[in-house]
Formats: sequence, C-alpha cells, structure tokens
Amino acid sequence: MSLYGRTDSNANKTKVERTIAASSQAKTIVFVDETEARLNENRQRGIDGPGWWSYFTYTDAAGNTRHKAEKLVALGNPDTNANETQADDTIAADVASAVTITAQPANVTGAATPFTGTFAVTTSTTGTPGTLTYQWQVQTPTGTRWTNITNAGVYTGATTNTLTLTAAAKATYNGYKFRVKINSAGGTEEVISNSATLTYA
Repeated sequence: MSLYGRTDSNANKTKVERTIAASSQAKTIVFVDETEARLNENRQRGIDGPGWWSYFTYTDAAGNTRHKAEKLVALGNPDTNANETQADDTIAADVASAVTITAQPANVTGAATPFTGTFAVTTSTTGTPGTLTYQWQVQTPTGTRWTNITNAGVYTGATTNTLTLTAAAKATYNGYKFRVKINSAGGTEEVISNSATLTYA
C-alpha cells in the first residue's frame, strides 16, 4: 500500500509527513489536485502538477519572498477539489483570485521636529482571495535591501494596510522608503506596492 494516498485527508497527510527528514526549514505538506495545479497562483510558487508537495517560503536578504516547492509524488488521478479537507489554501489556492492595489502609498513630508506620519494602501480583489495579509518593509536612504517592519519603536500597523510612524526623528528617518507586500488567506499571488519616501521639510 502506497504512503501517498490520492485523497486530501488528515490520515494521508500524516503518513506523508513521516517520510520527510527533519529540517530547520518550516516545511508544509500540501496536497494539490488537478484544479489547483492549473492555477497561476500555485504555479508562481513552483507547484505545477497534481500530487503531494513539500513546501516552504522565506524572505531573502533583499526582502523578497522566495518559494521552495518539491514534488514528493505525482498523482494521475487525485481526488477532486470539492473533497479537500486540509486548510492549506494560503499555499495551494483553490480558485483563481487576485489582489489589485487601487491606491499606492504616497510620499510623506514631515516637520523638522519628530512627527506622526502614515503610509497607506487600498486594494480591490477578484475571485475569493479570503482575508488579506500585509507586511510593511523599510529601506534606508542609501540601502538596497528591504527589511520587514515589526510593531516596535516608532512603528505601528506593520501588518495592516496602514503603517504609522510616531515621533519619528528627522536625524534618523529622513529619506527612509516604505512599501508593503500583500498576500491572502486564499493563496493569491503576492502583490508589492510602490515605494513611498519620508522626507523632512
């Protein structure tokens, strides 16, 4: 009897997980059916055929999202999408959907003294992307890399559609650039906003 069942069940997923060697990478086992395998959302993650997959994602040193998908076994007759039971839609989208940025973050000009400033993005969606997720990033004036922002120091709203800087000092933040990466619970393709700059008058 094969370790790789053709149905998307907890029992089959558990059996597949036992075949994966321990690793420092946070790998997830994903079942992909014929419908999912045809979606661009999944192909851009490297998932290009039905079967069982080992998958993980990470942010590289430049702030870009990277995907690593390894097909464990191809299935010629996988169970249908309607019978799916695993909650892996952030990895393997079920239906075509998309996120579009309708208003990009705007440049902000502040006073010479510390002030409160916001960068915001608005979106529209097609299909059923589910809940949107946001990750704001920052780049220094002379830097080339983007770094994820956390809610600490002057920053709040790092994982929402609006990033706020409170009491941001000119000596530190003048010329900083900000952008946001948007994903969704339904596994849409990642969208990255334009960058916006904080400049002091």
